[in-house]
Amino acid sequence: MSASIASSTPTRPVARNLRTAIRQAAGAIRRAAIFAAALAALGAGNTALAGPAFLGNWARGDGKTHIRVEPCGAEFCGVNTWVRPGHTGEKVGDTLVADLKPAGADRWSGSAFDRRRDRHYTMRVQVAGGRMTTDGCILGGMMCQSMHWTRLDRAN
Repeated sequence: MSASIASSTPTRPVARNLRTAIRQAAGAIRRAAIFAAALAALGAGNTALAGPAFLGNWARGDGKTHIRVEPCGAEFCGVNTWVRPGHTGEKVGDTLVADLKPAGADRWSGSAFDRRRDRHYTMRVQVAGGRMTTDGCILGGMMCQSMHWTRLDRAN
């Protein structure tokens, strides 16, 4: 008789443990989904886990500015971190906000907005090794400018 009593008492703790295990598994799935969404937002589907190759610190080819490219929400921001003294066309803190999507191996394209100048551009970015080339166009591609950059270091 004592055996039947002993066998019926563990059902409550087993049910409680099962509910706890299900809650923990649901939390793990939720965290994995959030992580996958964050990687997708960074455009990391085809790149290393550190994010797109254009993230990091860069020196403009003419030596007049340095920028840091970093995620900002679902987009990317290029922020001037240094401007050569006496150069009047740029300011530290100037920010270009870009919505870029993969367009091939180490290539991205999309649109960009220059906050200080209140201008919209179409944009292409290509990275090869420690060098980056950006092309920005206005007026439906009638006026474009290319800029070459050299990597200073990786931001993340």
